[in-house]
Amino acid sequence: MLTNGKETERALARLLLERLKPLATRLETFDPSHGMRMRGRQLFGYCCVRRERLARISAEKPLIGIVLSGEKEFWLGDTGQSFGAGDVFILPAATELDVVNLPSDANGLYESLLVEIEQVPAALRSVAATSRSARGLDLRVTLTPELVDALSHAAILLSDTENATALSEHRLAEVLLLLARQPAAAGLFSRSLPERISWLVVADPSRRWTATTLGQELGMAGSTLRRKLEDHGTSMRETLSAARMQVAHALLSTGDATITDAVAAAGYASRSHFARRFQAIYGLPPAEVRPAQSTRG
Repeated sequence: MLTNGKETERALARLLLERLKPLATRLETFDPSHGMRMRGRQLFGYCCVRRERLARISAEKPLIGIVLSGEKEFWLGDTGQSFGAGDVFILPAATELDVVNLPSDANGLYESLLVEIEQVPAALRSVAATSRSARGLDLRVTLTPELVDALSHAAILLSDTENATALSEHRLAEVLLLLARQPAAAGLFSRSLPERISWLVVADPSRRWTATTLGQELGMAGSTLRRKLEDHGTSMRETLSAARMQVAHALLSTGDATITDAVAAAGYASRSHFARRFQAIYGLPPAEVRPAQSTRG
């Protein structure tokens, strides 16, 4: 049984799909040789008619995505997140993820719209800088009536290639303003060094990460990395500990891992120490973590 919050999310997802119907592809007109196609200024569409898994996909610029049909999964290492029709997701720039696209049983088509963010207005950067970033892999945007209205209008205006100018830019800026406080949308604006380290660790948690190995991935010396972390008010040890705790939370959220697995993933020798630290971060003990439920059911 759906809670009122989930009923609201589902209703907003249906409203968004209804608003974007003019941009949806009909299966009979779909050319499978052109999965990705430009739909307008900063607006792209992607379709497929068979299940596909795409490895290590990354975008040059950050994207706002809307699933129009079927389902989409993102995977960062062993951590995954799925999206159904009407869901909105954020794809940060220069972040490698595995992607699975699943066509709908109803129409045999997977389709999404992708809005490319070329630049963030200067007035919004300071607003976004105060937002809390998502923990681990969390690309899901929480819909609101205002966001549905702004996002649908922006997409329709961007699809009008002849007139997609000042008005579409205004609508897109409105979308960014509404997203600025959402943790998942932090990747649209910028990611701090600790956040970039967190993504690397979550993607490959079994690797023995050190300042040297992380520096190699990030294009800087280990000593420079440590110094930059100090500038962010943290340390190498604190950053790695926080990232590994994200891995532990993700494991427990799947419902397939034990607390012992989570303790090992977080790098703790003591189960009690792990439990205290876990509750301090997430507000509940490890034993009370439950698998994430879809808002579609």
